[in-house]
Parts: sequence; structure tokens; C-alpha cells
Amino acid sequence: MEQEYGNGWAEGVHPDDFDRCLKIYLDNFNARNTFEMEYRLQRHDGVYCWIFDRGVPFYESDGKFSGFIGSCIDVTDRVNAQEELRKVLGKKINTLEGILPICGYCKKIRDDKESWQQLETYISDHSEALFSHGICPECFDKHFPISSKPKLT
Repeated sequence: MEQEYGNGWAEGVHPDDFDRCLKIYLDNFNARNTFEMEYRLQRHDGVYCWIFDRGVPFYESDGKFSGFIGSCIDVTDRVNAQEELRKVLGKKINTLEGILPICGYCKKIRDDKESWQQLETYISDHSEALFSHGICPECFDKHFPISSKPKLT
């Protein structure tokens, strides 16, 4: 408990979060404002967890400021899930954004090196898409007219 008095609570704060956390805490302590912040805090086993910290000023019955009453909640799972979602969405956006220069006749795509590639090759190189091929009914009729279709007897 002694460590929690004064600024001792900050000893386990991740070095990358320390200055920001201390500033939020001190600014709000001096102004006697409620504050909220997230930061990484080192556990007893040395692992850093993400913490949501909320502090509320506490006053004695005579109105004298006596410090803050606070609570901390481990939000590591939420932070990790949000980061994973950001990665997935970023990857999807990267595969979908941009204009593809495509030939109106043969449907080849011009890449960044000014060479033309088959649509499937370009998309396979720039995404995780896989292709299977077939013939739509319109193309079947166009390329295999009735006269060339075998007669069933």
C-alpha cells in the first residue's frame, strides 16, 4: 500500500507510457479533476498488461481535498482485439483501394513497373485471393455454337 501513495503507483508503468501518464495524473491532481487513462502496467511476473485507470477526487466532509479514489481494470484483451481488428481492416483496405489500370480488351492489368499481367496473376500477387475457372453460359454459347456441339443420339 505504501507504494500507492504519492507517485509510487507509477513505478510499474511501461517506460513508453510513463511521461504521458504522469502528466495526466499531475495535471488532474493539481486541478482536482476526474481523469481516465490507459497505459501498460507491469504485473508481479514482469508481464505488462493494459490498464484502464479512473481517478476521482475525494473530499472530506469539511470540503478538504484528501486525494483520489481510483480504480484500475485490466483491458488487455480489448486492446489486443482492437489492434488485431485494425490490422485486418488495414489489410483489407490496402487490397481494395486504388485504381487498377486494366486493358478494355484483354483485361490485363498494368503493374507499377509498367508491365501488363493477367488479371489473376496481378490479384494473386497483391492479395490472398485464389481463383478457379469455369465458363459462363453466355461465353459457352458464344465460343461453342450449336453447330459445334456434339449431337446426342
